Amino acid sequence: MQPLHFKVPRLKEETIRVECWDLDNFFEPIHYHEEFQITLILEGEGSLFVAESVIPFKKGEIYLFGKNLPHVFRNKDFSFAGDMHHKARAISVFFNQDVLKNALCDIPEAYAIQRLIDFSVYGVKISTVMQAQISEKLNLLPGKNSFERFLGLLDILESISKDNNLNFISSLGIPIHSVQENLPKINRVFDYVRNNFSEKISLKQVAEMVNMSPTAFCRYFKYKSQKTFSRFLIEVRIANACRMLYQDDFNTSECCYSSGYNNLSNFHKHFKSVMGMTPLEYRNNVLKKAN
Repeated sequence: MQPLHFKVPRLKEETIRVECWDLDNFFEPIHYHEEFQITLILEGEGSLFVAESVIPFKKGEIYLFGKNLPHVFRNKDFSFAGDMHHKARAISVFFNQDVLKNALCDIPEAYAIQRLIDFSVYGVKISTVMQAQISEKLNLLPGKNSFERFLGLLDILESISKDNNLNFISSLGIPIHSVQENLPKINRVFDYVRNNFSEKISLKQVAEMVNMSPTAFCRYFKYKSQKTFSRFLIEVRIANACRMLYQDDFNTSECCYSSGYNNLSNFHKHFKSVMGMTPLEYRNNVLKKAN
């Protein structure tokens, strides 16, 4: 089976995407994407497929996957039929490795980070000695704001670059797919949502935009992004609300209506589902950090 190329649904203002997975099974099938990936396994065990190699994985381990490197975490006793459920929890960080390398190219002190990114073409497993230190930093990343995440990522990569016992998973050293698949349909949808999230956006409207039926579009979007379209739209809108709350110049109602919601009840519900706290709690946390 050919690896699937899927699109990591990063928001317009995101350089770094941090996702906390709490699933029955890790994402199938074998896939690749243009973003560099760091994954900390919080719960679950099974087999990790990277290019032509297969190794066991378990709780507490940390892995790096470079640009377009095929990989998949497959739970122990995974069932394609979906009748077996095994808890799969992880923190995964995604970022464009080319953007980061270009930003660091004139910084001599960052040479080790650039070399680490180059080595990620093999698929990398962090040594047991370094797991606790890196895990602590990765666990803090979801609670940081956008710029703090960038600094946190640099700190994590710098720490990993000091690991003298990194394990390289693939023996090939090159990705199976070196040319990025063109995804004009989903890119068009991403751009449209990012530019029009404050307006009413219907599933039928977006499906027609890419000449698909709503049902076919839902399957396509989930297959290519690992998210439902409705969840992506919610995350884009809540990201805008967070940006407004962070500025401390807007009240909750203004954030709600400027982010595409027409009632506060849905806004509060969606905000808490994405951020794990209410808008007021988010603002208080931001102001507390700022002071």
